Amino acid sequence: MVIINNFDEYKSYEGKLIGASLWHTINQQQIDLFAEATHDHQWIHVDRQKAEKEGPFSSTIAHGYLTLSLIPYLWKQIADVRNVKMEINY
Repeated sequence: MVIINNFDEYKSYEGKLIGASLWHTINQQQIDLFAEATHDHQWIHVDRQKAEKEGPFSSTIAHGYLTLSLIPYLWKQIADVRNVKMEINY
C-alpha cells in the first residue's frame, strides 16, 4: 500500500506503476446483478447456454463497464490518498 499525502506526491507518480491490487474474480451473479442495474441483458453476458454454444469464449463474459466500475475498489488496495478534498474519476 502506497501512502500519498498530498497532490504533489500524487503528481510525482504520474506515468509510473504504483502497484497492483489483488485478483478479483467476477462471477456470474455479479454479472447478472450488473445486467439488472444497467438493463444490459445482452446474451454474451447473461445467457450461459448460448454463450457456451455460440460465444467466442465458451462462457459468458463480464460487461466492459463492469470491469471499469471495479477501478475504485481495486485502487483502494493500491494507494491511500490523504489530505485531499475528493477523488473523482473522469
